[in-house]
Amino acid sequence: MKVTYIYHSSFAVELEKSMLIFDYYGKGDLPERPAGKQVYFLNSHSHPDHFSKTIFNLREQFGGAEYVLAREIRLKPEEKKDWIYSLKPETDVEIGNLKIRTLKSTDLGVAFMVETEGRRIYHAGDLNWWHWEGEDKAWNNNMAANYKREIKELDGCGMDVAFVPLDGRLENAYYWGMKYFLEHVPVKAVFPMHCWDHYEICQKVQDEPSMQGLLEHFHPIEYKGQEWTLC
Repeated sequence: MKVTYIYHSSFAVELEKSMLIFDYYGKGDLPERPAGKQVYFLNSHSHPDHFSKTIFNLREQFGGAEYVLAREIRLKPEEKKDWIYSLKPETDVEIGNLKIRTLKSTDLGVAFMVETEGRRIYHAGDLNWWHWEGEDKAWNNNMAANYKREIKELDGCGMDVAFVPLDGRLENAYYWGMKYFLEHVPVKAVFPMHCWDHYEICQKVQDEPSMQGLLEHFHPIEYKGQEWTLC
């Protein structure tokens, strides 16, 4: 299994028979199309740093790719095609060789858990513990409860790969979502996302005292196009 960091929250995961491209919105270079493999674009929500309709123009380039979108991504009637699937939160569905479960985001849209070819892959989208210093206590407490409720759906589910936000804008709370996730979900490889070009946050979280013992399988990001080959 090969993982490629594209940009921001966008990653490609290539397996023996398929390639999954998460939250691509036109920024960053895509990997080359793998010959003979089915390509799926999965977009968690409509924020412009997670989705752009321009990705539909890539369908033929990627050999008849299929698209799995959060239902809140609105398409005009003429834009709807039989190769575009629209999923609401808390849905279990099979699309091609993918078994997909969606969780409800704490912001917009969904998070994806995908099972395929004997692997289990989690992409959070904007499902995160968003603790903002400018919000009142009740709002932040509600956010914490909502995040923990969604992650409880994954309690004990082992993940081969997980893509989890690590957003420096949250100041002291930047790592809370990843910490809670790793405390409750066994993961063979975890990748930070939603950090734009601020890759120094990868070293920062590895130095965080309360994260010690949780980052054995953490893969820091250093540059766009970085690749990892996983067993």
